[in-house]
Amino acid sequence: MIRTQRWLILLLLSLSLLGCGGGGTDSDPAASAASVNAGVDQSVNETDSFTLTALGDPAGGTFAWRQLSGTAINGIPATTASVNLVAPLVKAETILVFQVTYTTPAGQNLTDEVQVKILAKNQAPVAVLQITQPSILPVAQGLTVSVSAAASYDLDADGRIASYAWTQTSGPAVTLSGASTANVSFVAPLVASQTDVELTLAITDDEAATGQGSIKVPIRASTQQIIADAGADQQVREFAEVRLDGRGTRTVTGSYSCRWSQLKGQALVLVNPTSCQASFIAPDISGTSQLELQLTVTDSNNQTATDTMLVTVSNAVLGDLPDTGVVNCYDISGIIPCNDALYPRQDADGGRDSVVQYLRKIGKGEKAFDFTKLDQFGDELADTANDFACVRDNVTGLIWELKEPVIVAPPASTLRAANNRYSFVNTDAGNGDEPGIPAAAGTTCPSTENCGLKAYVEEVNETAYCGGANWRLPTIEELMSIADFGRVGQNHLLDPAFFRFEPDFAVQNNLFYWTSQSSAEGGGGISAWVFDIRNGNDNTLPKQQNQLGYVRLVRSP
Repeated sequence: MIRTQRWLILLLLSLSLLGCGGGGTDSDPAASAASVNAGVDQSVNETDSFTLTALGDPAGGTFAWRQLSGTAINGIPATTASVNLVAPLVKAETILVFQVTYTTPAGQNLTDEVQVKILAKNQAPVAVLQITQPSILPVAQGLTVSVSAAASYDLDADGRIASYAWTQTSGPAVTLSGASTANVSFVAPLVASQTDVELTLAITDDEAATGQGSIKVPIRASTQQIIADAGADQQVREFAEVRLDGRGTRTVTGSYSCRWSQLKGQALVLVNPTSCQASFIAPDISGTSQLELQLTVTDSNNQTATDTMLVTVSNAVLGDLPDTGVVNCYDISGIIPCNDALYPRQDADGGRDSVVQYLRKIGKGEKAFDFTKLDQFGDELADTANDFACVRDNVTGLIWELKEPVIVAPPASTLRAANNRYSFVNTDAGNGDEPGIPAAAGTTCPSTENCGLKAYVEEVNETAYCGGANWRLPTIEELMSIADFGRVGQNHLLDPAFFRFEPDFAVQNNLFYWTSQSSAEGGGGISAWVFDIRNGNDNTLPKQQNQLGYVRLVRSP
């Protein structure tokens, strides 16, 4: 703004120049003394009226106002010395700058500026509350109450409500849903006599001004004094941890105790059954099973109520084969707890071995293995039986040959003696068009025909061993399925309680067992896969007369 002081300085400079006898192009003293003053700076509240007034000397000239900065105002530009204006709406203190140009009668243009500070004047918002649900009051227990503040408003024309904060200020405790929105709700509690639940709302507008309101919701006296809530029905996989939660129970007194019991389904072991939060491990089941649990609650007045919930259990995805038998997890230094985030997805973290303590076995076996002993006719025997002919794997359903003890060395040994060895001979489809060459009879086996695998399979089937005549060579996957890799370093990988007679490692410095599968190693099907039951390694052997291995037959029931 050109203030009065600047006008005086100009006047003094003009007089000085005149006293010095020249220096300007205008020889008229009156023209040199011309001036304009836009007035003093102002401060006004938003929406208030204010006036801009300019003075020009010499009189008789014209005025022209314009706005240099700030929110545009109606009435500008203007061509009068005095202009009446209205301050705009603002969110914060704002400076408006105006400039006036005065044109003297002689045509000289002079300008001056003035500032108008607009002060933000914020009014608190108004909270308007109403019960929108239910329509019938007082509210019965268990019904959802909805309270709306949507009709609340801001007194400022340019204002809006920026936030909502609901709290409960009196009455029995309830849980508020949507406490930071315009609409809040809660479930009407149990009360012994009609009682109000009072809610208070604090609203804040976009300029941080706050308003407040409250409302009382009348709750009808309850006909029930206690209502048990066992929670929603659940669907889980077997071996999963199932959590039971009765904390949704409601009582007039507000305090209660819980007790869980089982009404239906496979027997469970409940953890913390006298707590409102209990749990159990979903059992090992066949197909789908349903469990029914009951919650009994007792309040401080010794009144009780019950509620039930169903847990549907389906089979876990553990695979169709037994697990590896590895039940420990490791880091670089040794055994660690399984399911470690730094060493994830280890063998023992998944599969049947990870839930071995919860498995419901048909028979017996180490870790997750499940075998049943069978007699000479293929009938089941007790797990404690000492005289048995073969074993059934209850996971795969396959029946496995058991070897006989070595009494004398081949060829004087019995048909299924553990140390009998054979060359690969298989004329069935899938042999890579290389059936193999049998070893000579009476050499490494007792057969008088030859010591090839085909002859051995036929001889065993002729005996109807263990009630079956469909014995065959296993695949490598089938043979691996009975191996417990947790026994690496011991004599062999099989459970000695069932597989009692195994070959002597010293005979050929391995325990290679033949499989039915040919290998493409070396081209064509000239080799077959073998599995070393001592260390779990697979390998291939040529289908040659002098390449010998052990054999364990398998059949389906």
